[in-house]
Amino acid sequence: MGGSEVTVFHGQELDKAIEDILVRSAGLPADVVGTGTGETTLEELGLDSLACMELQAVLKDRYGVRIPEESLEMSIPQIAAYVNKALEETN
Repeated sequence: MGGSEVTVFHGQELDKAIEDILVRSAGLPADVVGTGTGETTLEELGLDSLACMELQAVLKDRYGVRIPEESLEMSIPQIAAYVNKALEETN
């Protein structure tokens, strides 16, 4: 068919994927990622602008979605919802 299939995540799958990216690519300690609430922003978790740019690059490469520059002010669930919405719109 020539088109690529886009996966839309359900539940907390994408939250966990973003947490993994934050630990593996952005350098956030694993014990810090799990300490936040659903409303804790990336900045409150200790992410700086350089690490946020790394997260943006990985999400763009992996899912083809560019998250907003103000993503430091977003929580992991908010970023997951943003990515899911963008993936749904491409289908």
